[in-house]
Amino acid sequence: MNKFAVIGHPIAHSLSPKMHAANFAAIGYAGTYEKFDVAPEDVSAFVMEKRREGYLGLNVTVPHKMAVLPLIDSPDESVTRYGACNTLKFCADGSIRGYNTDVIGFVTVLSAHGFSLRGRKVAVIGCGGAGSALAKCACFEGASGIALADLRAESVERLADEIAGAGFSGEVERLGVPEDAGLSGRKAAWGEAASAADLVVNATPMGLHPGEPPALPAECFRPGQFVLDIVPTRETPPTAVAAASAGATAVDGLEFLVGQGAKSFEIWTGLAADRKAMLAAIR
Repeated sequence: MNKFAVIGHPIAHSLSPKMHAANFAAIGYAGTYEKFDVAPEDVSAFVMEKRREGYLGLNVTVPHKMAVLPLIDSPDESVTRYGACNTLKFCADGSIRGYNTDVIGFVTVLSAHGFSLRGRKVAVIGCGGAGSALAKCACFEGASGIALADLRAESVERLADEIAGAGFSGEVERLGVPEDAGLSGRKAAWGEAASAADLVVNATPMGLHPGEPPALPAECFRPGQFVLDIVPTRETPPTAVAAASAGATAVDGLEFLVGQGAKSFEIWTGLAADRKAMLAAIR
């Protein structure tokens, strides 16, 4: 049996095992896919353990997408370019190859909804592993400007410097840290830039747990915008709900999850994934 898994902290919410099980069944593939809650201090030991146990690959989610970088023997261009990894492949020679399929899920979702990044203003809320990769992708895909927001100033500064260093010629706006981390504080600090953007990406985990508020309230969105909330929950996540209530075109994280997950499977196995089966299983 071919073994795969996803690691994160927390991980109980993950729909990836159900999604991949549906793909395995649809194409007749003999595989298992598990989820493991791995504390940050245990990531290195855990990854090496799974390699020894014969796993073919791992998906990596919050907060480990940058922590696994030192473990990679051979980074794909997607990791080198975007500075984060969400897919590890354990090769036959014992080496570990790293990929970033988040950017593929990102571009696939936008394309499916007829949205092009070229010449558009983009706001990315959350500058962690996923947010960093998606922000850089937007710049490489021709965005005219990007606004970056996070609750940690150092995350914004790091990402802004990396984007500028990569040769992006558009405007990079570094949004301030809210004086109050609550919804009103985030609105005051980030709302104006979000409202002005053509595309807003919520790359934070806000809304992952039941009852959590959106990253921004409805007043920060407007008709004519495209909003991608990458939080992967069966119920429409709160940032997408808030954006839709303001008239924006809002897409939840399930299409994004399928896009990146299907590509991971194809990297691991060389086989084509059944994306329709994967989406149906988690929708």
